[in-house]
Amino acid sequence: MSSVKEYMHDLWSQRDVEVSFTCPHCKNISATWLKVPGDQGEHYEEVFCEYDEDEDAWTVIIRHDEYGWSAELEKAPDVDVTIKVDDTYDDYEEPEPEPDAYGIFRRALADWRSNVRELGTPFGASSRNRMLFVTAYSILEAYLSDAIIGAAVEDVAVQRQMLKLDGLKDKQISLETILDNPDIVKEMVKTTLQGMSFHNLRAVNSICESCFGKPILPRDKDDRALVMKSVDKRHDCVHRNGVDKEGNTHDDLTDDYLQKLGDIFAAMADTLDNAIRDKQAEKFFENLDDDDDPFDKA
Repeated sequence: MSSVKEYMHDLWSQRDVEVSFTCPHCKNISATWLKVPGDQGEHYEEVFCEYDEDEDAWTVIIRHDEYGWSAELEKAPDVDVTIKVDDTYDDYEEPEPEPDAYGIFRRALADWRSNVRELGTPFGASSRNRMLFVTAYSILEAYLSDAIIGAAVEDVAVQRQMLKLDGLKDKQISLETILDNPDIVKEMVKTTLQGMSFHNLRAVNSICESCFGKPILPRDKDDRALVMKSVDKRHDCVHRNGVDKEGNTHDDLTDDYLQKLGDIFAAMADTLDNAIRDKQAEKFFENLDDDDDPFDKA
C-alpha cells in the first residue's frame, strides 16, 4: 500500500472514542474524546488531566478486537477506564457542505441576536451568557466549515493551495493511485479539512488568506485582540464552566460583549463570502478568456 493510500486508509478508519477515568493523582474525573484507528488491535494515546496540570500525561492503551473495545492506563492498570465508541457514522456517507452556507449563517446569527436580547443579562459571569457565547462560536464554526470545504471541493485552484496544509504538503501520489481514484486529491483535501478545528481562528485566517486572497480576522487591533482572546474563553466555557486555568471566572461576557462579538463574527463571515465569490468570478472570467473567439473562425 502506498503512503497516500495508507494515509487515506488511516483517516477513513478512524473512530471517535471517549475515554474517562479517575486521575490517580488528583482524584478528579478526566474525560476526553479521541480519534483512534478502528482497525488496530492496540493503540496508545496521551491524555492530560485538565485538573492536574503539574503532572505528565497519562498513556491510555486502547484495545479493539472481535469482542469489543477496552482501555487501561499504562502506569496504573488497576484504575478503571471507561470507553465509549461513537457508532453514529457507521455505514453513513458524509454529506456535502451546505450550498448556501452564508445565507444560513446570516439567518442563524439573526436568531442568535434575538436570543441575546431576550435571554442575555448584564452580568458577564451568568451561565446564560456563557451558553450564548458558545452558541455564537458554533454558528461561526459551522459556516467556516461549510464555506471553506464547499469552495475547496469545487475549485482545483483552491485545492492546489490547500496542498500546503500540514498533513498534505509532504504527500506524494502515485499514478496507480490516481488511476484507482481520479478524485483522490479532492478527497484528501476534504478529509483533512473535516478533521480541522474551525474555532482555531488563527489557522482558519491563514487558510483564507492563502487560498482566497483575504484574511478574515479584524484589521482593527482592538477587535482583533478581542476575538483572539475569545478563542481561549470558548475553551474555558466549554470545558471549565467558564473558569480559566488560574481559577479566574470569565465575568466579562456581558450582553454588550456578546453583541460586539456577533458584529465581529458577521464581518468575518462577510469577508470570507466576498473572497470566495471573487475567486469564483476570477475562474469564470479565466474560462471566458480560454474560449476561442467565435469571430476568429469566421
